[in-house]
Amino acid sequence: MATRTSSTALTRRAPPGRTDGEATRAAIVAAAERLFAERGIDDVSLQEINRAARQRNRSAVQYHFGTKEGLIHAILDKHTPAIAERRREALDSLDPKARRDVRRLAEILVHPAAEKLDDPDGGIAFLRVNAELIGHPQFSLLHLNARRANPQADRLREWTARACPHLPQALWMPRWLLVTGLLFHGLADYARLAGHRRKAMPMPERAVFVSSLVDSVVALLEAPVSKPTRACLRARDRKEKS
Repeated sequence: MATRTSSTALTRRAPPGRTDGEATRAAIVAAAERLFAERGIDDVSLQEINRAARQRNRSAVQYHFGTKEGLIHAILDKHTPAIAERRREALDSLDPKARRDVRRLAEILVHPAAEKLDDPDGGIAFLRVNAELIGHPQFSLLHLNARRANPQADRLREWTARACPHLPQALWMPRWLLVTGLLFHGLADYARLAGHRRKAMPMPERAVFVSSLVDSVVALLEAPVSKPTRACLRARDRKEKS
């Protein structure tokens, strides 16, 4: 008579090429990104992630990642290297003139992230988690990224800023925040709507949506500073001097 193997025991066996510790970390990260994407970062506890990853050790998540923030960094570490490498290749290929082409820079921002729509290993979950992180009061994506080494993201942001000389320094980060939000919320919402069985609205083909997303990023970056906004900046400057 065959002996029944428990699902917990199966999760403890490391896949070829992975140690038990690496397999455990991968299982926890996969469970975390799925639950965060489905229910939101604040509504998922570390113990729930531990159970979803089928870890018998109740402290497995804390042992491997410490805190929820450590787990979020692990999710970013899983997905951002491939995006960064694609951006590095694209940025390295640009000649000096193209480095001031806002549309080309917008494509380098959007296309590698959009490829996550086809990543079966948590790609869409990663997009949804990033969308939530942008405005999260505790785990803001901009704050997290400021603490992470990502030279390709830094280079892309710097080149884009140089390509938008019409934006005063005081408006650059607000515009970049809007661009980042549009990127991740746009891709996450597209994935959610396209994957729903009952389509609430006709969905465009992927290529059309992604190209339109690039158009929208360009429009955000190239939009002139309006007179009311300039008046707000002058009022802020007067207030700071008083």
